[in-house]
Amino acid sequence: MDLVLLQTFIEVAQTRNFGRASESLCVSSSTVSARIKQLEALLGLALFTRKHHEVTLTPAGEGFERHARFILNAWERAYEDTALSDRHQKRLVVAGVSSLWDIFLQDWLSDIYNAIPNISLRAEESTPLRVVEKLEQGLIDVGFMYEQPSLKGYVIQEVATIPMILVSDKANTPVDKAIAEGYIRVEWGATFGGLHESAFPQRPLARVRANSGRVALNLILSCGGAAYLPQVTANPLLEHGQLYLVNDAPVIEMTAYAAYNLHGEHRALIQSLLKRLAV
Repeated sequence: MDLVLLQTFIEVAQTRNFGRASESLCVSSSTVSARIKQLEALLGLALFTRKHHEVTLTPAGEGFERHARFILNAWERAYEDTALSDRHQKRLVVAGVSSLWDIFLQDWLSDIYNAIPNISLRAEESTPLRVVEKLEQGLIDVGFMYEQPSLKGYVIQEVATIPMILVSDKANTPVDKAIAEGYIRVEWGATFGGLHESAFPQRPLARVRANSGRVALNLILSCGGAAYLPQVTANPLLEHGQLYLVNDAPVIEMTAYAAYNLHGEHRALIQSLLKRLAV
């Protein structure tokens, strides 16, 4: 199958518009339309429902999208593995949830980059679900997340304990007020959610919910409010008086895990690199 057809399909699926897809791909709208028709003819299925200037995926299209992404990712990985230079003897693909990049993964990656020049690196920021999916599909070598995944044939290793603390833009904020007025609920995962519910069973509904600590932090700094953030992220801002600790609030501890294939070709390398983590 022509990879160009798959790339065009993915672009249309993302933009839901042939015109915007054509702009991204730097081709005409008629070319995009022709490629999609060719792909649908090959599959014998309609992948999109066309309505005026917008297109939506059919059920068949929704099912095909996952396979198309897998094929493109697998091809890219095969190409990169084959094209490794003599200087880069090994290639490692790392994925992790966004906040873990902020907390320790960025420093870990920088350490590897500087200390081991013969490793070719690929780093991805992803959602917990996508990290697990990519591990299962063999698209990444090691994934980092908060929740302990249920994966057969994989090593699940605890790599860090991360205290989450409640902070506010105002000093001496009582905990009841912090979670009631301007509270930003960060979705740190099911474990955090359960502990949060136990700590604040009668809390009001948060006005803002976010799945990124970075988003919550920026919102607090620009508009005010309170949120649970990793202590290591909040500490510099606490020291400079940009944020204040809500003293009566419980500390909620999260655990970060690394997952990698028990029988993967890079198992020994990953094990040695995880020892370099400084958390």
